[in-house]
Amino acid sequence: MAEEDDIVLRLLREIRTDQLDQGRRLIKVERRLDEMHEGMTTALGMAAHSNLVAEQFGQRFDEVEDQLNALRRRVSELESRK
Repeated sequence: MAEEDDIVLRLLREIRTDQLDQGRRLIKVERRLDEMHEGMTTALGMAAHSNLVAEQFGQRFDEVEDQLNALRRRVSELESRK
């Protein structure tokens, strides 16, 4: 009976050691996934921000272009009156 107990205890120790190793590996994998998630979130945030900035710049450019065209028309009208 003592021999069977030794075999069972040895197997249980091996299982515990394997579980500890796997637990450590899972913790490393989880950390890497967290880092990747943070990196992707940052990258997407920056891309969305730059897209918004470009869109706002385009809108301001269109407004300035409209104002410039309006001024050109007014100057043309003033010159044609002379």
